[in-house]
Amino acid sequence: MKKINIYHKLGIFLIIIGLLNSCTDVIDVNVPNGGTRLVVDASIKWQKGTSGGTQTIYLRESTTFFDSNPDVPVTGASVTVTKENDGSIFVFGDQNNGSYTTNEFVPEVDATYNLEILYNGNTYSSTERLIAGPEINRVEQTIEGSGDDTEIQLQVFFDDLGDVENYYLGEFVPSNLPIPALRVISDEFTDGNENFIENDNDNYVAGVTVNINVSGISQRYHDFLNILIQQSGSDEQGPFPTTPVPLKGNCTNVNDPSEEVLGYFRLGEFDTTSYTIN
Repeated sequence: MKKINIYHKLGIFLIIIGLLNSCTDVIDVNVPNGGTRLVVDASIKWQKGTSGGTQTIYLRESTTFFDSNPDVPVTGASVTVTKENDGSIFVFGDQNNGSYTTNEFVPEVDATYNLEILYNGNTYSSTERLIAGPEINRVEQTIEGSGDDTEIQLQVFFDDLGDVENYYLGEFVPSNLPIPALRVISDEFTDGNENFIENDNDNYVAGVTVNINVSGISQRYHDFLNILIQQSGSDEQGPFPTTPVPLKGNCTNVNDPSEEVLGYFRLGEFDTTSYTIN
């Protein structure tokens, strides 16, 4: 009877496996295709103590969700940046790989710059001000969490300029992870005092060097990045995450203002340092 019982159980087990396998089907997900979009990565970054003359703007076209080649460089465009106060025009030369470069850019804090892109018979434009950046005072390492659930946290400190609304971007790039972690803050509660940006990361382990940049940014770019960070899942939101909303940059098609242009044009001064985890 025992032998019959074993065979009986084995038969039921094989039937269950067969049913599970028969229920495995390939499901094709039909993701709507809204067409290609121009993607503008125009970050003019001026490191303190340098001339800031060499700058690069990147242009891409978006692709469908399941496209095997998500990176489509835009070539053949005309890219210029004009400084409003003196009319200086900086031509960004086409490198035939989606990047456009100049070695003659002249950065000036608080000056307003106009970006113009001529591509496919359309004119794309944007206007931004170059925001001053703070000097980094120091970096401190602490432990976030308790028990077995702990992470190393870095805090980068700097002095805030008083009586002015300031917004800051912190970029943390560990040597064992090429993608930067981004954090944005304002001086709403620290005006005129020492401020700090913090970041904790699973990749912060002993011996890893973290390159840290702190930039001054505009309020509009602060709000843009804040939404981007939340929707990318790189920021802890607890059990109640924010509802996704369209992420609109500051570049516009002059010929067709209804066209959705992805990306952003911004200019900022930044200070940089590095810290080795211990």
